[in-house]
Amino acid sequence: MKKSDLFAMAWQNLRNRKTRTRLTIAGVVVGTFAIIIMVSIGIGIDKMITSQYKADSTLNKISVYSMGDYTNENGEIQQAMPFDDSAVSYFSKIDKVKAVVPTLEISQYAKISRGKYTYSSTIYGIPLKEMEALGYKTEQGDFRKAGEKNACLAGKDTVTSFYDVQGNPPKYKYDSDYNVTDCELDLMKDSITISAKNQNSDSSDSYNSSTSIDQNGQSNSTNQQENGGVQKLNIIGTLKQTSNDYESSSAMYIDLDKAKQIVAQSNRLSSVKNYKLQYSSISVYCNDAKDVAQVKKELQSKGYSCSTDDEGLQQQKKVMRVVQLILGAIGAVSMFVAAFGISNTMVMSVFERTKEIGIMKVLGCDIKDIKDMFLYEAGIIGLFGGTIGIIISYIISIIANLVAKQVMSGMVDASSGVKICVSSIPLWLAILGIAFSVAVGVLAGLSPANKSVKVSALTAIHNE
Repeated sequence: MKKSDLFAMAWQNLRNRKTRTRLTIAGVVVGTFAIIIMVSIGIGIDKMITSQYKADSTLNKISVYSMGDYTNENGEIQQAMPFDDSAVSYFSKIDKVKAVVPTLEISQYAKISRGKYTYSSTIYGIPLKEMEALGYKTEQGDFRKAGEKNACLAGKDTVTSFYDVQGNPPKYKYDSDYNVTDCELDLMKDSITISAKNQNSDSSDSYNSSTSIDQNGQSNSTNQQENGGVQKLNIIGTLKQTSNDYESSSAMYIDLDKAKQIVAQSNRLSSVKNYKLQYSSISVYCNDAKDVAQVKKELQSKGYSCSTDDEGLQQQKKVMRVVQLILGAIGAVSMFVAAFGISNTMVMSVFERTKEIGIMKVLGCDIKDIKDMFLYEAGIIGLFGGTIGIIISYIISIIANLVAKQVMSGMVDASSGVKICVSSIPLWLAILGIAFSVAVGVLAGLSPANKSVKVSALTAIHNE
């Protein structure tokens, strides 16, 4: 018997039992829908996290740190590798490296003040002209003034890190998006000063030094012995916070050359001799993200500690893969129940069509064709149920994403390229869902199909 004839017979048999067929297909629809939606939630959230991470990260960047003196694989103590300008020069010569940007933390060497308030968080020296190219973005101001004298960039929440001598911060409020508002300090407008610290003095003494700035931007300090020459900072902008760099929200950034000058001043005030410059970290930018692994391996082989933004992304992807498996397993329970429905429908069909099976055998119909006819019926149920389940899944997915965009629009910065997505059904998932439904249908129909070929023709006719 031709396959087309078998398919036509299977189709007609299902149409003859419309109510039972529809109920069985409905079970498969629910099972397929449950699996697809559950997996799509995991995929959608993974996509949203990935887009957020890529918007906030530079995947071709390697953050390099000094390991200090360390013990190698042979148990030998190795001296710390250079982490100064010679290291920057060496990193720049590595194949597939595009740019090298050093960072110098000077919090212990510098004091930043505004009136009675003194800044108490992290101060970095970094080539300000390079920051825009490195992926930093401004919330206020811009990078065009990065080359101006005493230029400085501040984190969006930097004002919360200023304290008076009693340890009280300035008055401020948070809005509904947890942004600082109504603060008595305005970094973009107020006169903010910077000076070198005497590292040997009590930090409380520096709070009490009163400082004024003349019209040329120079200091008239009453405590010059405790602090170096005080100069007015030129705040050119505030930085946007990224999801993977919370420290930058309260840090302050000045130009690297200015930072070196302040460190030198602080060391002179503190009578520090034989000081050797050591950068806090050095950022190495590769030509492409695919070159990161090779460059990172070479740096680590030379005794440097390295980290990449991609490491965090891969860790998150591992977590999301586990979440997807759990969600898929939950949805699979519904399909497991639907499989029982298909099996039950086919068993009932075998019992109801015992005479038909007997007549087919008497007429010389191949046993394999009889078995295939029942398998075709089970497969058609799976095919229709899976297809309808996929269509419903797409509709629910679209609605869920539209609702999510309305609810989460205020939580996510759309200008950064982050896509709000709580459910995503790629083509491969839709095809896999239909194939899985057909496979479940056929497997559920195997036992009834095998039962049908064991029916005795004479007994079947006699019983009917």
